Amino acid sequence: MTGAQGSKFDLTRRGFLKAGAVSAMGLAAAGSMTGCSGWLGSTASEAAEEKTVYTLHQFMCTGRCSLKCTVRDGRLAMIQPNDTVDEYYRHVCMKGISEIQHVYSDERLQTPMRRVGERGSNEFEAITWDEALATIGEELNKAWDKYGKSSVYMSASNEPRFSFLPALLGCATGVEPGIDRGTGNGEAPAIGGDVFGGGTAESRDWVNTKTLVIAGTNLLETSMMQANTFMDAKEAGCEIIVLDPHFSTTASKADQWIPIQPGCDAAFYLGMMTYILDNKLYDEKFVLEHTSLPFLMNAETGEMLREGKEWGVDEETGEPVDPGDFMVWDATVGKAVPYSSAILTAALEGEFDVDGVKATTAFSNLKKNQARYTTEWAAGVTGIDAATIEEVARKYATNGPAYLVFGQGGSDKYSNPDIIGHAGMVLTALTGNIGKPGSGIGHTIGGAGYGVALGEWKLPEQFKPAELDVRADRFPTRENDVHVIISLGNTFQQYWANMNKTREWIDSLDFIVHIGMYYEDTVKYADIVLPVCSKFEDTVEHSIVRSDYNHVNLQTKCIDPLFDSKPDFDVMRLIAESVGLGEYLPKDAEELVRYQIENSKDLADQGITFDALIKNHGSIKMANTDEPRRGYTDLKFKTPTERMEVYYQSQAEVGQGWPNWEENNEAYAGNPLAEKYPLQFTQTRTRFSNHSHFKAAAWLQQFVKPVLELNPKDMESRGIADGDLIEAFNDRGSFKCVARANNAVRPGSSRTFEAGWSKFIEEGNTQNVTNDHVNERDEYLPTGAPIPFNDTLIEVKKA
Repeated sequence: MTGAQGSKFDLTRRGFLKAGAVSAMGLAAAGSMTGCSGWLGSTASEAAEEKTVYTLHQFMCTGRCSLKCTVRDGRLAMIQPNDTVDEYYRHVCMKGISEIQHVYSDERLQTPMRRVGERGSNEFEAITWDEALATIGEELNKAWDKYGKSSVYMSASNEPRFSFLPALLGCATGVEPGIDRGTGNGEAPAIGGDVFGGGTAESRDWVNTKTLVIAGTNLLETSMMQANTFMDAKEAGCEIIVLDPHFSTTASKADQWIPIQPGCDAAFYLGMMTYILDNKLYDEKFVLEHTSLPFLMNAETGEMLREGKEWGVDEETGEPVDPGDFMVWDATVGKAVPYSSAILTAALEGEFDVDGVKATTAFSNLKKNQARYTTEWAAGVTGIDAATIEEVARKYATNGPAYLVFGQGGSDKYSNPDIIGHAGMVLTALTGNIGKPGSGIGHTIGGAGYGVALGEWKLPEQFKPAELDVRADRFPTRENDVHVIISLGNTFQQYWANMNKTREWIDSLDFIVHIGMYYEDTVKYADIVLPVCSKFEDTVEHSIVRSDYNHVNLQTKCIDPLFDSKPDFDVMRLIAESVGLGEYLPKDAEELVRYQIENSKDLADQGITFDALIKNHGSIKMANTDEPRRGYTDLKFKTPTERMEVYYQSQAEVGQGWPNWEENNEAYAGNPLAEKYPLQFTQTRTRFSNHSHFKAAAWLQQFVKPVLELNPKDMESRGIADGDLIEAFNDRGSFKCVARANNAVRPGSSRTFEAGWSKFIEEGNTQNVTNDHVNERDEYLPTGAPIPFNDTLIEVKKA
């Protein structure tokens, strides 16, 4: 940076800190409390010093790109793909390129701040780090003394590196439940897999797929860096079928677009299941050998029959261990026996007397349960004709390897996505579409490729996070012990629906800390605000190591932290020190990175060292990754029986032992509320941002300023023209923004981009209208019920 620029920064900062003594200073009047426009001077006229830095992109973006950054005259000047990696992985999208404007955004927080007005008033004063940390330490100790350790909750996102803090503080935490895991709730129990519903195979394997069904995700926008795997599959002859209420970018490139009714994916799959069963399109050998469908169950109670072995206890976790002692009917000897002693001789269908108990196979019980879910029934629910449902079912079951792709940010934001995941698992079990090339199920965000286990820095045993009886997204409506929130990023905007109700809860809290990079929605509710810097800024040379997309990548510092911001690792350590616990952490992020690398057996086996990563421009492709990752190739699943256990007995009492259709809470045909609020409201993802991230670049704001997209027919009937200011409203609240006509939006629906900052909207907040309904079966799901953001009805009028 030139001398002139350095002087300008010093003057601005000194003047700003002096002005910080003025209380009740709102951000509009704060001047240098945010932004770069008053800080950066012009570049020097002489030739600038230039260097190239290779680094990685941040966690929140699913592209996981390795980047080549040009630093000129001390400034981040250009971002390109890392040109030293394999060409197949040499990519970057507009989010990555625009990181320059995120780093130098006028939305940047420059200094710690303290609230001086009412919550939500945007009235803050600048303070020093010492003042901020002293206040945080005092407030934490005050809450612990008054309420106990469980009174503090750390509201996390994927991006900040605060992983040690919850255990040190003894507080509860989580990447918020209720979002991005709805379908995973239904998938995970069958195979003991990822509760986020991660793909069982890598998307590169789609070149071997014959039928690819993509539902609930606009893959080519939300996971742009996987476009090559999508196009490779298409070129290889894979037939791609997209289920989406709206005509998405992904639908436009598919072989078939099925414009399903919003929130009705599960009904479509239930219709497919019945067609496959009725026409015997299932793989009987796979079903007998690798699923729980031959297992016997009490025909009257739905309880699975067992040998009666005693359940054990896991010595490490203390959790009960299921012995998996299920029974089958051995057709050769005519009696019930342990499933493992009669595999191909087990009866798949029938009713039997087992010691006076009327028993039936799970398969027969499934067929009985499915009788009501005909393709004609599914057509009535989904709006898709029965012939189309049958055609997709036939292709999926018989046209070679098939893959069901469930996305995040779409169908999982209704009240019933666990049924989608469960039905998908039954389809997979019936057809054997798992464990072999080209087959699989689940989302493939980030490619779902190979990874390695890094060394784990362990804290002493006395440090562990607290457990809460109430999930974070239920805090506004259920009694709980939380009185202090540490918010990492824009969590209030992203993770809570029905904002008017949420604000009432926020006002009831004793203390709120916001830790972030930008002046985003959550800031205005905080008592103390701490500014973190971008991942391109740091106090050490290397502070992150990560493995995904079949590579190990190292983060490298590009520039020093701007303003009075600090790297998030440093902030975590300072907070720990404020309560006397800093000694248990690495002294800095680079020490942690070195430890993770040096104590990783996986990396050692591949000869990947810290120095090797630096020498190789921050990225090394993992060994043995030329072939796509395929899970469960041995067809052994992470369940007690090592089979696909597709009957969920624990959920039978709430009607979900088998996947059974449930109407959405709000967006369903025949809801009387639709007479008052006839438009379904969707928050969808976009290539310009991810969740609430990447909103601060002027280059992108021209494309992603919050608008409400409507079908022209719906606009005409309401007297609304393209570009008009409109008000969207329901009984929960309202917001005002510009209306945009878009024929790709389904009639009867409306669409906006997810988690738009309210400062970029004309009035209000899109979350003012969203649904915060809680399912009764919440307690039976691995991660609890989803937040049904898209299960929302609104009306729109010209403002």
